[in-house]
Amino acid sequence: TGKTVIALMLSAHVALGRAIGEAFVEKGRVLYLAGENPDDVRMRWLAAADKLGFDIETIDVHFLPGVFKISEIYARIHAEVTKIGPVALVVVDTSAAYYEGDDENANVQMGVHARRLRSLVTLPGEPCVLIACHPVKNATADNMVPKGGGSFLNEVDGNLTCSKVDSVVTLHWQGKYRGPDFAPIPFELHTVTTDLLRDSKGRLIPSVVATPLSEKERGEAEAGSRMDEDRVLLTIAGGDRRSLSDIAMLLNWTIKGVKPNKAKVQRVAERLKKSKLAKSERGAVVLTPAGKEEAARLKDL
Repeated sequence: TGKTVIALMLSAHVALGRAIGEAFVEKGRVLYLAGENPDDVRMRWLAAADKLGFDIETIDVHFLPGVFKISEIYARIHAEVTKIGPVALVVVDTSAAYYEGDDENANVQMGVHARRLRSLVTLPGEPCVLIACHPVKNATADNMVPKGGGSFLNEVDGNLTCSKVDSVVTLHWQGKYRGPDFAPIPFELHTVTTDLLRDSKGRLIPSVVATPLSEKERGEAEAGSRMDEDRVLLTIAGGDRRSLSDIAMLLNWTIKGVKPNKAKVQRVAERLKKSKLAKSERGAVVLTPAGKEEAARLKDL
C-alpha cells in the first residue's frame, strides 16, 4: 500500500539530500520510470512539491513516462543518463508495467525480468534501483512478497514492504534483505490540494503525499487509531445492528460536516475483524464474544 507515494517521497528526499527521520540521505540525481499511470504520478509529484516545498523545475528528479521494453530501450535510458549526468537512484514504477513475458508466475521468465531490471545498476553513477511491485494475490501481513515467480525475489537484494493502518504506512522488509537490519520507518499519508492541480472546471483535485514520522508522532498516530477502534467498538455494542452510516453519524465522522464517512468506519471495522473482535453478519458488523468482553472492559474504565 502506498508504493508510488512512498517512491516519490524517497525520490524527492534523495534529490534534496534531506534526511528521512533519523536516517541520513546522501544527495543525488534521480531517474523515475513512470510506466503505470504516468498522469497520476505527475499529479502526485505536483502535490509533493507543494507539500515538501521544492521547485519541480529545478529539483534533480527526471521522469521517463510510458511503457516500453527495457531490453529495447536500455540504450535510450543510458543516453538520457549520460545527458543529465550520473544518477544515484532509479525508480521503476512498476515491475508489471515493464514485464516482457507472458506469464508472471513463470519462474524462468520472472528471473529474466529481474536480471533485466538489475542491469539498470550499470548506468552511469551505478545507482540503487528501486522497483515498485504488486504483492501476491490476497497478500497477508506475513506474506508480502512480489507477485510472480519466486526467482524474481531470488534476484533482488531486498524485499521492502509497505503496510498501512489508517493514514500511517510503515516501511520495512520481509523475506529477504541483504545488509544490516533497520527499524521500521513510518510515514504519514496526507490528502492535500494545490493550485497546481485543478480540473477542467477549475476545481481543486485532491492528491496524496507522504511525510516521515518521528517515533513520537508515530506513537500519537497509533494511539489515535486505537481510540478510533475503541469508539467504534463501543458504538456497535450500544445498538442493535447499526449500519456504517449510523456509526459514522453517531461518532460525528462526516465529510464536509454532512455526509457520513462510511469509508473510515469500514477501515476501523476491518481492523476489529482482524483482531477477532468483530465479524460481518447479514450485512452488518457485530461483535464477537471477545469483542463484547473488550467493550465491557472499556465501559468500566
